[in-house]
Amino acid sequence: MTRVRSVRTIARLSRMGARLTLLSSALLAFVLLSAHVGTNQVVFEGQAGGYPVRVLINPPGVVPAQVPIAVRVLSGTPSRVTVRAAQWNVGTKGAPPAEDAAIVPGDPGVWAHDLWIMTASIYAVYVAVEGPAGNGTVVVPMQTSATRTLGMERGMAAVLIALGTLLVAGMLTIIGAAVREGPVAPGQLPPPARVRGARIAIGAGAALLALALFGGSKWWDVEERAYERRMLKPIAMQASVRLVDAERVLTMAITDSLWLTNRFAPVMPDHGKLMHLFLIRADGAEGTSVLAHLHPLRVHADTFVTRIPPMTAGRYLLFGDLLLQNGAQRTLVDTIDLPVAPVVPGEDGAVATVVSSAVVPSLDTDDAWSAVTPVPLGVAYRLASGGTMVLTADARVDAERDLRLVATVTNADGSLSTLAPYMGMGGHAMVLRRDAGVFMHLHPMGTASMTAQAQLMRRERGDTALLDSAQLSAAIATAEMATAEMATAEMASGGSHAAHAAGPSALAFPFAFPTAGAYRVFVQVRRNDAIETAAFDVSVGEPVRPFTR
Repeated sequence: MTRVRSVRTIARLSRMGARLTLLSSALLAFVLLSAHVGTNQVVFEGQAGGYPVRVLINPPGVVPAQVPIAVRVLSGTPSRVTVRAAQWNVGTKGAPPAEDAAIVPGDPGVWAHDLWIMTASIYAVYVAVEGPAGNGTVVVPMQTSATRTLGMERGMAAVLIALGTLLVAGMLTIIGAAVREGPVAPGQLPPPARVRGARIAIGAGAALLALALFGGSKWWDVEERAYERRMLKPIAMQASVRLVDAERVLTMAITDSLWLTNRFAPVMPDHGKLMHLFLIRADGAEGTSVLAHLHPLRVHADTFVTRIPPMTAGRYLLFGDLLLQNGAQRTLVDTIDLPVAPVVPGEDGAVATVVSSAVVPSLDTDDAWSAVTPVPLGVAYRLASGGTMVLTADARVDAERDLRLVATVTNADGSLSTLAPYMGMGGHAMVLRRDAGVFMHLHPMGTASMTAQAQLMRRERGDTALLDSAQLSAAIATAEMATAEMATAEMASGGSHAAHAAGPSALAFPFAFPTAGAYRVFVQVRRNDAIETAAFDVSVGEPVRPFTR
């Protein structure tokens, strides 16, 4: 009897967890924008000829729009900076000419320009720098999409209402005067019939104007609904946890109709993985958290599966990063509850869900998970295998200010630790606003994907084929092996490379916090054949003025 009662309790908890998951998913889905959650921002750091540059792009979330682009030249004094945006499927041959950026007053190291973008698409932004140190160009992937509608300011609305009222009154006055006094000789009074006719004409004109305004309002509503239909929406998906061979298994099934009808570009590997999955503990004590960075196996065109490592039970935020072959980055968003009890057949109408152990992969060698106790920015975090990591910022931490988050790792004896490449990069960082309104995955080159950059450059060279998974995996694996070898050589020699590492014991992540608030930054590095995870709490102030130090 006790066992039956326990089974029924487990089944009820399972269904309750599913309902809570759906509710949390609905609360989180509205913040999804594109590659990241809560922002379209792109930050990229690289080398343009003889000039190291940091590029900050802030698409406003509406299309058409002017997209502000700022280029910070980190050293040297160039004579000219230009920016140009080319759609991924058109290239520079079909793009407008490059436009000159201007130096930002008060900050001679920053060049800025606003580019008009008329179509929601994936773009390669070409930033060209000219000067005595040598000319060069960097390519920055950018995704523009409509994610919101802009409201009208009250002051502007009041001005437009006043001007509209004046215009209508003037039109009616002209109609009345034309009917009443048009045929009347100068100096004579209009006859009563003309006065009555003028009043009728004014009334008829008012009715016609009211009908025109009503029609215009309906037309505007139709256009607004059409715009809302074109707005970027989250990719619909369902995440569930089941027990398979006494292990928890996470299944993510994409249910989006556009995905199921092949209206998305194919998925391509990023750092050798088709998906980068992040599970972040959303409940529990205020000062503790859990992070898992996993790489699920794609078992079907719309289904990804991974084992759940030995993590504590609780509610977790789920962020799944995907890279498409057109250069677009999309993030799946959901919440899951761990553990979720298995569905019991026949219990209150429940249906059994069968997951074959044959399709459940082992954990990837690059998978990493850890319980963390965050420390403030600038305070040493004690790593699990000994030693410490300190995260600092090279500028005041305000919203919209471009800066570097620098992670420095030392051994237990205080000596600087040598880092090894982690999936072809010096390390990875995950930025989460504490209310889950913002989530971003960072690399030492910024928020942009190196693979997306390479894909856009490949298409610009004339290779427009969408490769199948086997071909693409081989091509990307070869490129990333070369990247890893370069990073290893540079880190071993203590050199610096803007796109990979700031040194053998430190990593620099170029970034700009999009909004003010409380953030948590997770940093992952590989050292001594182990993946280390550290967490830091960061308080971000209100924006003062972008691009100031």
